[in-house]
Amino acid sequence: MTEPLPDVTPGPRTGAVVDSVADMRSTARWTIGALGAVGGLVLGGLPLAGVSEVHGSTGLWLAFSGLALTVLGVSWAVYWTGDVLTPRLTTPAAWNSPAVRPLRAVAEAEPSLFFGPFGRSPADLVRACELHATVLANLTSALAAQPAAAEADELRAARAIAEANLAGARRRLTDLLDLMHAWSVRAALVTARWHTLAGGIAVAGGVTLFLRAL
Repeated sequence: MTEPLPDVTPGPRTGAVVDSVADMRSTARWTIGALGAVGGLVLGGLPLAGVSEVHGSTGLWLAFSGLALTVLGVSWAVYWTGDVLTPRLTTPAAWNSPAVRPLRAVAEAEPSLFFGPFGRSPADLVRACELHATVLANLTSALAAQPAAAEADELRAARAIAEANLAGARRRLTDLLDLMHAWSVRAALVTARWHTLAGGIAVAGGVTLFLRAL
């Protein structure tokens, strides 16, 4: 009789990492709110306070350019920060994406921690799930044919092993996809921070141009 695969290595603790996704998205929401407040303050206050002080075509050009650059900076930062909030569909194919490169490096160094006895990649986990699901279905069909008592006992024991192997492979795959999802959100947040910095510089430049027009 086939023995169950010895999946005794504990998997990575995914709970805290998955919970961090909500924290990262909360950070993105707070950033968008702060950007909106800054944009409203700048765009609502500068034109009213300084439009009467602008004289000449050069001043008008500088004022218009400053306001346009400010709008662009705020919009740019909000756009990239909002990307963090976009729903993501994480599949095993994302394993080779740059976003999960740090996670992939750890998994390649300690494959048993992430994949157990089911391989060394998400594709291996998918194949293991398919294999054990097929074995389970075949054993279930064999039992449905109402074999002799002794054979039925063997089939039931084999089916229990197949169920345990399938559950283990699915658990490993689910945990790994959760980790990959968290890392993809983290990568989006890091990218958004750099673009927010660029947007902030654009806003500062726009304010400077507007003030020079006065």
